[in-house]
Amino acid sequence: EQGMPQAAAAKARADQAVEQLMQLKNQQEMKQGGKSGTSMPVSPTPVAAAATAPVPASGVSKAAIAEAEKHAKLITWAAKKAAEDGMPQAAAMKAKADQAVRAVEALKQQE
Repeated sequence: EQGMPQAAAAKARADQAVEQLMQLKNQQEMKQGGKSGTSMPVSPTPVAAAATAPVPASGVSKAAIAEAEKHAKLITWAAKKAAEDGMPQAAAMKAKADQAVRAVEALKQQE
Protein backbone atom coordinates (compact mmCIF):
# COMPACT_ATOMS: atom_id res chain seq x y z
CA GLU A 1 0.00 0.00 0.00
CA GLN A 2 3.00 2.26 -0.29
CA GLY A 3 2.73 5.08 -2.78
CA MET A 4 -1.08 5.03 -2.94
CA PRO A 5 -2.29 8.53 -2.03
CA GLN A 6 -5.89 7.43 -2.71
CA ALA A 7 -5.75 4.73 -0.02
CA ALA A 8 -5.76 7.17 2.88
CA ALA A 9 -8.64 9.15 1.40
CA ALA A 10 -10.63 5.99 0.66
CA LYS A 11 -10.09 4.71 4.19
CA ALA A 12 -11.17 8.06 5.62
CA ARG A 13 -14.37 7.95 3.54
CA ALA A 14 -15.07 4.38 4.61
CA ASP A 15 -14.49 5.25 8.27
CA GLN A 16 -16.77 8.24 7.84
CA ALA A 17 -19.48 6.05 6.31
CA VAL A 18 -19.30 3.63 9.22
CA GLU A 19 -19.49 6.51 11.69
CA GLN A 20 -22.47 7.97 9.84
CA LEU A 21 -24.25 4.62 9.94
CA MET A 22 -23.67 4.34 13.67
CA GLN A 23 -25.03 7.86 14.16
CA LEU A 24 -28.10 7.01 12.13
CA LYS A 25 -28.67 3.84 14.14
CA ASN A 26 -28.41 5.80 17.38
CA GLN A 27 -30.84 8.43 16.10
CA GLN A 28 -33.29 5.74 15.03
CA GLU A 29 -33.09 4.02 18.42
CA MET A 30 -33.69 7.31 20.20
CA LYS A 31 -36.77 8.00 18.06
CA GLN A 32 -38.16 4.54 18.84
CA GLY A 33 -37.75 5.00 22.56
CA GLY A 34 -34.49 3.09 22.29
CA LYS A 35 -31.95 2.51 24.98
CA SER A 36 -31.69 3.80 28.51
CA GLY A 37 -29.93 7.05 29.34
CA THR A 38 -26.62 5.19 29.57
CA SER A 39 -26.06 5.32 25.82
CA MET A 40 -23.59 8.00 24.84
CA PRO A 41 -24.83 10.74 22.55
CA VAL A 42 -23.11 10.84 19.20
CA SER A 43 -21.87 14.21 18.11
CA PRO A 44 -22.89 15.12 14.57
CA THR A 45 -20.06 14.96 12.10
CA PRO A 46 -20.29 16.90 8.87
CA VAL A 47 -20.09 14.54 5.95
CA ALA A 48 -17.80 15.79 3.24
CA ALA A 49 -18.92 15.41 -0.33
CA ALA A 50 -17.46 12.24 -1.78
CA ALA A 51 -15.06 13.79 -4.24
CA THR A 52 -12.77 11.60 -6.22
CA ALA A 53 -9.11 12.47 -6.21
CA PRO A 54 -7.60 13.53 -9.52
CA VAL A 55 -6.14 10.52 -11.26
CA PRO A 56 -2.93 10.70 -13.24
CA ALA A 57 -3.35 10.24 -16.98
CA SER A 58 -1.03 7.23 -16.87
CA GLY A 59 -3.75 5.06 -15.36
CA VAL A 60 -4.91 3.73 -12.05
CA SER A 61 -3.37 0.95 -10.01
CA LYS A 62 -5.33 -2.22 -9.34
CA ALA A 63 -4.93 -1.57 -5.62
CA ALA A 64 -6.59 1.84 -5.95
CA ILE A 65 -9.49 0.26 -7.84
CA ALA A 66 -9.80 -2.48 -5.21
CA GLU A 67 -9.86 0.13 -2.43
CA ALA A 68 -12.52 2.14 -4.26
CA GLU A 69 -14.59 -1.02 -4.75
CA LYS A 70 -14.36 -1.81 -1.03
CA HIS A 71 -15.51 1.72 -0.24
CA ALA A 72 -18.39 1.50 -2.72
CA LYS A 73 -19.52 -1.84 -1.27
CA LEU A 74 -19.42 -0.45 2.26
CA ILE A 75 -21.37 2.67 1.35
CA THR A 76 -23.90 0.61 -0.63
CA TRP A 77 -24.38 -1.74 2.31
CA ALA A 78 -24.86 1.21 4.68
CA ALA A 79 -27.44 2.76 2.36
CA LYS A 80 -29.36 -0.52 2.05
CA LYS A 81 -29.29 -1.02 5.81
CA ALA A 82 -30.54 2.53 6.37
CA ALA A 83 -33.39 1.92 3.92
CA GLU A 84 -34.29 -1.40 5.57
CA ASP A 85 -34.40 0.32 8.95
CA GLY A 86 -36.59 3.11 7.57
CA MET A 87 -34.11 5.86 8.33
CA PRO A 88 -34.96 9.24 6.83
CA GLN A 89 -31.36 9.68 5.65
CA ALA A 90 -31.55 6.57 3.47
CA ALA A 91 -32.12 8.53 0.25
CA ALA A 92 -29.05 10.70 0.82
CA MET A 93 -26.96 7.65 1.63
CA LYS A 94 -28.23 5.92 -1.53
CA ALA A 95 -27.11 8.93 -3.57
CA LYS A 96 -23.63 8.72 -2.01
CA ALA A 97 -23.50 4.99 -2.71
CA ASP A 98 -24.45 5.57 -6.34
CA GLN A 99 -21.73 8.21 -6.61
CA ALA A 100 -19.16 5.79 -5.15
CA VAL A 101 -20.16 3.12 -7.68
CA ARG A 102 -19.82 5.63 -10.52
CA ALA A 103 -16.36 6.58 -9.21
CA VAL A 104 -15.31 2.92 -9.32
CA GLU A 105 -16.56 2.61 -12.89
CA ALA A 106 -14.63 5.74 -13.86
CA LEU A 107 -11.45 4.32 -12.29
CA LYS A 108 -11.91 1.06 -14.17
CA GLN A 109 -12.23 2.93 -17.45
CA GLN A 110 -8.94 4.74 -16.77
CA GLU A 111 -7.14 1.48 -16.06
